[in-house]
Order: sequence, then structure tokens, then C-alpha cells
Amino acid sequence: MALSPMTTTFTPQSNGGMFGINAYGPGYIEVNGVRHETAFQLHPESGPSPRPGLTVSSISAECIREIAGLAPELVLIGTGNRQVFLPPSVLAPLIQRRVGVECMALPAACRTFNLLAAEGRQVIALLIIEPTTT
Repeated sequence: MALSPMTTTFTPQSNGGMFGINAYGPGYIEVNGVRHETAFQLHPESGPSPRPGLTVSSISAECIREIAGLAPELVLIGTGNRQVFLPPSVLAPLIQRRVGVECMALPAACRTFNLLAAEGRQVIALLIIEPTTT
């Protein structure tokens, strides 16, 4: 089966029971063999938490406050196909707690999450999956 040029599959690594991203492509992300087609939050120890209906424009300070309450050291926000910088007012709950936050395109967020999780970092990713057009 040939892969689309926009699809990426990672070489399986022993993750010691942690959750990691296996693959991503247009309209999906695969975590530990399970395909996700809507937005979700991902923690390497507790796994994915669905955030159906969440879009980049609907991310609020309250949404970020919930994530900040989980005490991460770094939060990655995968903003879909393009990098979108969220306003400081939305990111304030993380900034006030001195939690690192990076907004990046979804492919970069997937790769960075795996790297940081493999290092044992307390990272949480909020991943926005844009629907594909048919």
C-alpha cells in the first residue's frame, strides 16, 4: 500500500506502555494503533482525551486553564495544517504558571510530542485535526 506524500508513519519504538503518535495524515492522527479524526488532548501516560468540535478559533482560556491544571511542563498546540499563534489572553493560564507553550502546525506538533515524551518530559499536546475535503 503506497502512502500519500502528506502521510507520515513512524518506526515503531518501545514506549514502555506510554502513549505515542504512530502516524498522521490528512484528517487523522493514530495513537497507539487507534485512529483519531477529531481534536483531542494527548498525555503520554494517560493517553488521548477527545475534544470533539474543538477548532483553533474555539480554543478559549478556559480550555487552556483545564490543561494547565494537569501540571505539564510544556504544552504543544497543533493548530492544523498551518501554524496559528493563539492570543496571549487565551494562553494566559499557562503563561501565569510559567508553563512552556508552543503553537505549531499539526505535523510538527506530532513529531515534537513523540520526542519530548520519549525523553520523559511532562508534555501535553492539544491536537486540532482539520476535516479532509472530498
